[in-house]
Amino acid sequence: MQSELVSTDTAVRHLELVKKVCGHIRENPTARTTLADLGRAFGVSPYHLQRMFMEVMGISPRRYLEECRVTLLKVKLAKGDPIVKALREIGYSSHSWMYKDSRVRLGMTPADYKSGGDGLEVAYAIGASSLGRLLVASTKHGICSVKVGEDDEKLLGDLKREYPKARVIRSTKASHHLDSVNEYLKGQEVRLPLDIRGTDFQLRVWTALQMIPLGATRSYSDIAEMIGEPKAVRAVANACGSNPVPLIIPCHRVIRKDGSLGGYGLGLPRKRTLLARERLMAAK
Repeated sequence: MQSELVSTDTAVRHLELVKKVCGHIRENPTARTTLADLGRAFGVSPYHLQRMFMEVMGISPRRYLEECRVTLLKVKLAKGDPIVKALREIGYSSHSWMYKDSRVRLGMTPADYKSGGDGLEVAYAIGASSLGRLLVASTKHGICSVKVGEDDEKLLGDLKREYPKARVIRSTKASHHLDSVNEYLKGQEVRLPLDIRGTDFQLRVWTALQMIPLGATRSYSDIAEMIGEPKAVRAVANACGSNPVPLIIPCHRVIRKDGSLGGYGLGLPRKRTLLARERLMAAK
């Protein structure tokens, strides 16, 4: 019993420290902060800070900084800032960093994002999955919509309502993305490029959701704290509900503070199934 209490106390201290580090990074996204800089600032060795950060967030401090910069770039482009100016202001002199393999990417090119993605062609595929019929849709830049249900026509109708001005076509190329999502559901490491749009707040929430490790959960209030908006718990829940690519951005890993599941756009039975399955995967 004593060892369990010590272990729990250590985990709480680690969580609190990582929250402080996240806050520092969010407040200084354009700074060229190194792991050594963070270690000195918070009185811990770089090695231990890296390990604690990975345990809590599932990614490194450097990756978290990159995600914060991506979010800031999206905000600047949405406001109409010139691409080169926006990149320079967040600390980069070229576009190349945005196209590296990353769990959170801009999706569309900067020019397309800035213009709002007018004139989209949305390709889709529908097939079987362990959760029911699965629809995966994508633009030329990445996956833009994921839907699960029982009826193919309803899934397609929902997609067309989501993109009423786009040219929506069935495509064998989109089948590749559908296969990739199915592989992802089985716990395989799959690169899934995304092409999603949202408000600044939604993007920050969706970024935070991707930092929840496999097999873990966070409360809505935890996510609110992670993005620096501790009072915005209800808004976090709304952002989870408007997630266009559930399963890939794992909003099912967010539960209520009392441990109950809360809501889920794909239905609570699927949320329960996903969480149970991921706990088993993480335990292997």
